Amino acid sequence: MNYYQDEVATIYNANMETLLKDLKFDYILTDPPYNINYKYPDYDDNMNEEAYINLFANFQGYKTIIIHYPEAIVNFVCEGIGRVKKILSWCYNNNGSSKAHRSIAFFNCEPDLTKVKQAYKNPNDKRIKKLMEKQEANNLEVGCRMYDWFSDIQMIKNVSKEKCAEFTNQIPIKLLERILLTTTKEGDIILDPFFGSGSLYFACKNTNRKCIGIEQSLEHLKCFKIRLDLMFQE
Repeated sequence: MNYYQDEVATIYNANMETLLKDLKFDYILTDPPYNINYKYPDYDDNMNEEAYINLFANFQGYKTIIIHYPEAIVNFVCEGIGRVKKILSWCYNNNGSSKAHRSIAFFNCEPDLTKVKQAYKNPNDKRIKKLMEKQEANNLEVGCRMYDWFSDIQMIKNVSKEKCAEFTNQIPIKLLERILLTTTKEGDIILDPFFGSGSLYFACKNTNRKCIGIEQSLEHLKCFKIRLDLMFQE
């Protein structure tokens, strides 16, 4: 059951419903199965609506952050967990598909978008130039507060260095880092009950958080180990 452990994370090969109540953590952050009948190696991605809603009901009462499509957030995730406190949008280029954004929904917690800066959209404006000069003069990070939508982080393409060839639908590490930095604090323990190829591990490592991962697919965990081995080689 205990698949991997180091100073950053403990990773379990198990069904999350068998472990959740026994684990201690501060937040849940996950990109769950989308229930679109995708052919996962060890997972049924074709639940009926009631079962899919009940899947998210396991997270009631926890500080939970879910990355999913807007319709699913409204129709299934909120039905299972309860009222949402904040929703952000992650917008990206998606050639050949009409779906070009996902929602990031916060339950029992919410982000502080002042904690991470983004580049000014119009840096050549005179007023913006003065603000940038003032920030530089005071040794402050140059930029403005985050918007409630992110358009500067793209999906993981097949040519990306971050891409694990044996895994589909990877969530960018940078996106997870941004969520962690705006919502959690250093030393917090973050649970991903659908660990997949382990992007949360790398985001936690880079931001000084701890990670617990639960993944029932050994094939997906093998992808995580491949990524881990590559990291140690760098």
